Amino acid sequence: MYELVSVMFPFADNRDKAKPRPGFVISPPFGIYNQVVVAYVTTQLDEILESDIVLDPEKSYFTTTGLLHKSVVKLHRLSTFQANMLKEGQGILPKKTIIELQRKLKKIFQLP
Repeated sequence: MYELVSVMFPFADNRDKAKPRPGFVISPPFGIYNQVVVAYVTTQLDEILESDIVLDPEKSYFTTTGLLHKSVVKLHRLSTFQANMLKEGQGILPKKTIIELQRKLKKIFQLP
C-alpha cells in the first residue's frame, strides 16, 4: 500500500475520457477482482482543499514519493481499480504523510 502508480483516471468533467495519471494506492487489494482504492495526484495547485495533502520538493521526504514536481494528493478524488490495471511507479508515501492521510480520510468519512 501507499505506493505510487500510474492509472487511467477519468476526467472530472467528462467521465468518458481518461488519461494516465499518477495516484497513490491507499487500500490493500480486496474482492475476487483484486481491487484497490487509488487517490488522484496532480500538479495543479490552483485549488488546495482541506482534504488535500501537498507533497513539497523542499521537504526531505519528497524523493521517496517518486514524483518530479510539487504535487497534491486529492483525497476527494478516489477511484477503485483492478490491481492489474495499475502501472507501478518508483515511489511511496512517507510514514508522516500516511498518518496525515489516515487522519484526513477519517475526517472526510466522519469516522471516529
